Amino acid sequence: MTKHDSLDHDTERDYRGERLQRVLAQGGVASRRRAEEMITAGQIRVNGRVITELGTRVHPSRDEIRVDGKVLRPQPPRYIMLNKPTGFITTVSDERDRWTVMDLVDVRERVYPVGRLDRATQGLVMLTNDGDLAHRIMHPSYRIDKEYFVFSDTRPTEPQLQQLRDGVRIDNRRIIPEDVRLHRETVEGTAIKIVLHEGLYHVVRRLMDAVGIPVTRLRRTRLGPLHVQGIPTGSWRDLTPGELVQIFQAVGMSEVDADRANNARTIQLTPVGGFSHQASGSGGAGRPAPRPEATSGSNRQEREGRRGSSTETGGQGGNRSRGRGNSTGRGNRHDSNRSSSSNRNRRSGRRG
Repeated sequence: MTKHDSLDHDTERDYRGERLQRVLAQGGVASRRRAEEMITAGQIRVNGRVITELGTRVHPSRDEIRVDGKVLRPQPPRYIMLNKPTGFITTVSDERDRWTVMDLVDVRERVYPVGRLDRATQGLVMLTNDGDLAHRIMHPSYRIDKEYFVFSDTRPTEPQLQQLRDGVRIDNRRIIPEDVRLHRETVEGTAIKIVLHEGLYHVVRRLMDAVGIPVTRLRRTRLGPLHVQGIPTGSWRDLTPGELVQIFQAVGMSEVDADRANNARTIQLTPVGGFSHQASGSGGAGRPAPRPEATSGSNRQEREGRRGSSTETGGQGGNRSRGRGNSTGRGNRHDSNRSSSSNRNRRSGRRG
């Protein structure tokens, strides 16, 4: 995973904007490398000043950016929840040409994942083009809960659970979960609920390994006030207006800003897409197979009441009207002959 895979995670608590070359690439001006060449050539002005220094940070929604004299219009905000299957990398692109979450989400806005789940972990991933919100969600000082369910083929002992509650040292830091509890026995094994604020690499698996609990499956079910319940595996939908207000407030952003974003964005509330893996012995063990795309009529965008709660989902009552845009998912673009680790030709222009 490269430094360009997701939003740069600065140590500063305050959002300092996004790198200019990233904004230019997201705006469709040019590739990031070409954007860097344009900056050093003096083709870019920010608030009337020529910028030639790479790494300059800008606020896309506030700063006026001109490319060869033409104003770069900021793209409308987008806020998406994806239920990531196993086998997908949480990144915008992969140098080994493996499947990424962007193969599951196809929208006109240039969104990127907020944080990351490893390839073998499934569950909730948020994607957005709102750099300020993404920065706050990832920064540990905002203490956004990340809820996971760990499945194990061995029932953990009470001393093992208490060791987790007391904290485990990882990378010279003591990681103390917000909550650790034995949830229930399931067909997938014993389910253990763990809630963290940290976002270290493989942190949940490393915690379990440190106390001797084997992990057979790992699923993230909640990110702050956002729950993955109701979104099929491999499917995505936009946040409801109420959910957006809640996540803004959870990271100290104003309800007024959330209202402004709600008024400007496209909202697709019915889950789109889907993805499942074929069972062993069914014509290619472990190979992915498509799930039929979820639809609502003709895949139209739907708006729900401006004050919807976090339990709202598209198609469940409430006042609705058509949203703007015509973005749809790509749930059927994976055929059974593709492998998540094999090289393949990607469709050109798949992230418009």
